[in-house]
Amino acid sequence: MNRRGLVGGAVTAAVTSVVSVISTAAAGYYFSGEVLRVVRTADLLVRVLDMAGDEVTLSRDDDTVKPIPVGLIWPGGTVRLSADVRVEGDAVVRRVVAGGIDGLFPGLMVEVDYNVYGTDPKEAFGLDFSTVPVPGELGDMPAWLVPPPGAQRPGAWAIAVHGRGGSRHEALRVLPDVVGKGLTTLVIGYRNDPDAPASPDGYYHMGDTEWRDLAAAIRYAREHGATEIVLFGWSMGGGIVLTALRRLPVADAAVIRGVVLDSPVLSWAGVIDYQADLRRVPAPITWSAKRFTQWRARLDLSLLDQHPGELTVPALFFVDEADLRVRTGPAHAYAAQRPDLVTLVATRDGGHVASWNVDPPAYAAEVTRFLDKVV
Repeated sequence: MNRRGLVGGAVTAAVTSVVSVISTAAAGYYFSGEVLRVVRTADLLVRVLDMAGDEVTLSRDDDTVKPIPVGLIWPGGTVRLSADVRVEGDAVVRRVVAGGIDGLFPGLMVEVDYNVYGTDPKEAFGLDFSTVPVPGELGDMPAWLVPPPGAQRPGAWAIAVHGRGGSRHEALRVLPDVVGKGLTTLVIGYRNDPDAPASPDGYYHMGDTEWRDLAAAIRYAREHGATEIVLFGWSMGGGIVLTALRRLPVADAAVIRGVVLDSPVLSWAGVIDYQADLRRVPAPITWSAKRFTQWRARLDLSLLDQHPGELTVPALFFVDEADLRVRTGPAHAYAAQRPDLVTLVATRDGGHVASWNVDPPAYAAEVTRFLDKVV
């Protein structure tokens, strides 16, 4: 081969290498955006095919076929479905047990909602509540304040924290059991919720800043009479709870009596790895995504890892082995290292934050048993 051919080949190889690096970086940047972007709209992936009486026929997917209670949501409406499922080829027939059935019609696109109850404490359970502003560093954040309907445990409060892209509705499934044990309950929103202040950069920070909004809620509770508090967190909300426990001022941390976490995020680096594996994303792109996530949000993912040795209060963990968002292995390992403080309940065939849906009475029994122990 002549010299020109050698040089031409080297140039081609160099260009190919540069293009590959640029492509990897671009893909990583996009992936990081999916991690950080604020979720404000529902994914309307399920189609209503037919209506007959109290039965609705839906397009078949992994969520519609699960024999667990779920909700359907769409812009302007919500209904609750029973656990009864009848599969008919590519369609699934389910029974509507509550909600605006008149709002359903063939062709409507809806989302399956594991939260089940898409309303508020009064409409869902007849519980009196008020919406109160919790002062935070970015402004007031709306929260539901729900007093116990019967005998109150003086000074005993619960604070509930929803997950990434979630809402206060996430706490409704467990709310009757918590207030039923006499706890005043504060169901909070936090930065980037539709009705709360946006973060300055418009990104989620996976708990690295959101924990301050929980800290503000704890201060609010203490100012209104709380002397002992149990924290509830779902998914990213679980990570927010554990991050707050490590960073709270001493006086605020001293009133925390326990935590109840459902499908908690214990490592955001681990979540990114899991999602990349499920999507068969090449390792260089995953590595790039982590670097871009840290750079864009100005955070250190390693500082959001939750370590068992740092836990100081009793904890109740719920995980479901069909979770396709957060691996359950880290929660099992965490619990195994802290049997003195952690009780882990594992369910199957539900999904992410769906342990309640698999067996509502058993879930309620675990929560009430835990509350009796720590409050």
